[in-house]
Amino acid sequence: MRRSYLTVISSLFILLAHPVAAEELRLFARYPNIDRSIWYLSHGWSNGDHQACEWRADAISGHNGNLQLRLSDRGGRVRPIGCGEIQSKQVFGYGRFEARMRTAAGSGLNTAFFTFIGPPMGVKEHDEIDFEFLGKDPRTVELAYWANAKKMHRHVHQLGYDASQEFHDYAFEWTRESIKWYIDGQLIHSTAAGAQMPRNPGKIMFSLWSGSKIEDAWMGPFRYNAPVTAEVSWVKFTPLP
Repeated sequence: MRRSYLTVISSLFILLAHPVAAEELRLFARYPNIDRSIWYLSHGWSNGDHQACEWRADAISGHNGNLQLRLSDRGGRVRPIGCGEIQSKQVFGYGRFEARMRTAAGSGLNTAFFTFIGPPMGVKEHDEIDFEFLGKDPRTVELAYWANAKKMHRHVHQLGYDASQEFHDYAFEWTRESIKWYIDGQLIHSTAAGAQMPRNPGKIMFSLWSGSKIEDAWMGPFRYNAPVTAEVSWVKFTPLP
């Protein structure tokens, strides 16, 4: 790791240019002073025809000490709707990935906390591990992963609460043998023994986006009515063997 403050004996806290103690973990409190040598704010394009918005750096802001991802009618070159995505410049391998967040509600919306690597980053194999919250039903979360460009797994978990109304802790542990997903410290799902696993270190990413008609069956139809937001309080990575 290139910066000594990233190397913490048992864990990695990231976003600010200076470390904070665990009990003070408000990692976006100094926005807009996100360390741009560590983080990249996506801007000026859309991921494809399935997306009804374009990534805008100005869709990312601070709110009450948290990072806020905003979807609004402030679009740009390729879409009339603007949406937000932030990604780490560094890639991370086997470990425990954690974040505290509140998602967005609304048909056609997707709030995601995930790792990703693939051809856009110069890596042939597409590997990915997901928490995806569909705004059409904010009381569920979809857990999924990709290995070598193949979607290997998908599971819908009933949360028992509205993720757009409350902050909760979400985590997944990725090892050579398995992926385990946690909510508020409780194991909720894991991969089957012997399943093919992602093997390429990935970027940590957060996004809020809207789907086009291509995604209606999955995400529900998107109709823009007013700005919507999702928020992230902190993010943490702990290496695992």
